[in-house]
Amino acid sequence: MVIKLLYIEDSILDYELLVRELRAMEQGFEVKLATNKSEFEQLMNSWDPDLIISDYTLETYSGIENLRHAKKVRPGIPVIMLSGDITREQEIELLENRANDVLTKDNLKRLPFAIKRILNEQKDKEELNNTLTELAGNLVFQEALAEISFRLNSLDSFTRKMNDVIKKLGEIVDVSRVYIFEDFNSGLNTRNTFEWCAPGVTPQIENLQFLDYNEDMPSLKQILINDGFMKAEDIKELPADMVAVLEPQDIKSLIVYPISVGEEFYGFIGFDEVREPRAWTNSEDKLIKSISGLISNAFSEYRYEQRLKRSNKKLNKLLSEKELLVGEVHHRVKNNLALISGFLQLDQMNLGVKDKGEIISVNILRIKSIAIIHELVYEQGNFTNISVAETVKKVLYESFLQERIQDINIEIKSDDDHAEFNINQAVTLSLLISEMIFEIFRYKGDDKLIPNEDVKVEIIQNEVNILIKILNNDLTRVTSLLLEVNEQNFSEIFRVLAKQLGAKIEIDQMNGFIQIEFECRDVKGSSSALPK
Repeated sequence: MVIKLLYIEDSILDYELLVRELRAMEQGFEVKLATNKSEFEQLMNSWDPDLIISDYTLETYSGIENLRHAKKVRPGIPVIMLSGDITREQEIELLENRANDVLTKDNLKRLPFAIKRILNEQKDKEELNNTLTELAGNLVFQEALAEISFRLNSLDSFTRKMNDVIKKLGEIVDVSRVYIFEDFNSGLNTRNTFEWCAPGVTPQIENLQFLDYNEDMPSLKQILINDGFMKAEDIKELPADMVAVLEPQDIKSLIVYPISVGEEFYGFIGFDEVREPRAWTNSEDKLIKSISGLISNAFSEYRYEQRLKRSNKKLNKLLSEKELLVGEVHHRVKNNLALISGFLQLDQMNLGVKDKGEIISVNILRIKSIAIIHELVYEQGNFTNISVAETVKKVLYESFLQERIQDINIEIKSDDDHAEFNINQAVTLSLLISEMIFEIFRYKGDDKLIPNEDVKVEIIQNEVNILIKILNNDLTRVTSLLLEVNEQNFSEIFRVLAKQLGAKIEIDQMNGFIQIEFECRDVKGSSSALPK
């Protein structure tokens, strides 16, 4: 397969040097050169490159502008930045803007390895998406996968998320033990860092804190690297060194998948059965493999965040408010893209919208709902004091506009003009309301929605909770029907969003209002730049 590579460079000599390095690779490339901003933007739109390499210092415009434009137009496209001379601060800024790698021109020998790593990561992501699609035949595993995906994007600490994920996996697959091992000492040793055990199963984590790959189980890493997994219905089928480690733990059967960070072997996730020998089904195998990929991505992001924090510490500077905003916007955009990706996967699994023809429409609305919050953040310059009234008004207006209803009058009444919450709850509420309105308009029963009156909203905030009343008889009537258990009830996405917000949703048909109540929590997202 030929890779379409767009190179942004105003030095013909540097262009020829790069092409020479590419020719030394086994991979075939079709290379096009952009020497100015207009050529770059035109090729982005018309040629659809697979990979971008950009000089950092250009005569007429900045290389970081190229990076930002590319990630805006094609969020998933990999970008490598080249520079003759770059400071540590500039390198961090490029990474914060989602550059996939930063190289110096005097070290072009690294370029083939960087390209190979990035292309392999893209391939791994595609394989993971294909595997998720294949799992669509098993509803139980679909729901587990959906819940775990949301859990890994939650606001809790990394440790708590990992413990919750392996607990959920152990219960859904019905195994005796689930565990994660992480390597240390340059990959010579490994330790058990997370463990879940079924009732009555003896924990082993304290006994597995310093295992030597060469002395204790020399075959394990080699099998995982060469075969991509290790699976046994009976552990006696495994090499003798593995049997010697597993038998004292009363393990009868197991399945293990590697955890990788980039191209680096980082550890493994395993599932043990101590009750009796067990044959692992294809569905279980595919679920475990998919989860190992998600956990690999979680570890990769966590390690990147830790490295970034250590780098920032070494700089020994206090970040200005502007730098905080840049870091937080990067984090939010990345998480929101992952959230939209998760929504699309859930829609494919029939856990979102029920009409496949509506997938594009609903995801456009979801993106607009997230954009509303970012617009409010931009207007006020912080992430912690977002107006509840403005959030509700804008998302309702956008939801009705999506249905080509432009003359709707939305009246907001608040007992406190300063009712506010932070971006974490604002994004979730915005998605919850837009998802609710979208599904209300798609109710197909005899009582389907025909809007014929204005919408009034009352907002109340006390010391603990925020209460939102949406007063409209037609919306209330259809919402009541959708909350009932029937073939048209609200999607899994709606229920997960309500659960994530901790929202209690009540219907008062007599007075014609929908009430959404949730606790106002000043929480901080993982890797967020927001101060406590």
